[in-house]
Parts: sequence; C-alpha cells; structure tokens
Amino acid sequence: MNTFDKICACLAVALGAVFILRGLAGLFIGWKINFTFSPILGGIPALVGWGIIKPVIIAWKKPPDSSPAAAALEPTAPSPVEGDQK
Repeated sequence: MNTFDKICACLAVALGAVFILRGLAGLFIGWKINFTFSPILGGIPALVGWGIIKPVIIAWKKPPDSSPAAAALEPTAPSPVEGDQK
C-alpha cells in the first residue's frame, strides 16, 4: 500500500470505529439520528463499521507484491525459442 492508500485506510478505520462504538451503544440503548433505531436494531451500525474495518485489516496485512495489479506490471521473461537452447 502506498502512502495515499494508508491515509485512506486510517480514515476508514476511524469511520468504522465510530460506527462500531455507536452500534454497540445502540444495541442496548437505541440510536436516534434522523430516525430512531430500537435497542436491538441499534446494533446495525456496528455491522456497517465492521464491514468498513475488516477489508482495511486484510489489505494492510498483505505483502506489497501480492496484488493482481502488481503482478500485471511485473516484466515477464521472454520464453526461450527452440533454436536457442543448447
């Protein structure tokens, strides 16, 4: 991941953490924004937050050269021609 990707990932984790914390609180006491979640449905934002954070965790742990885009950019060795083999 380059620097821009890491900055975006950190912002996504912060946003996801807000959703998780609000969702966990909403699970027990509800959550009122423009509409009101009941106490059980108030946990839904926690699932949204986890959905934001989990892909960031996976992407952060991957080695830099394991992405399909990186594999496509790597030069490949030319295949040997039959007449050139000794």
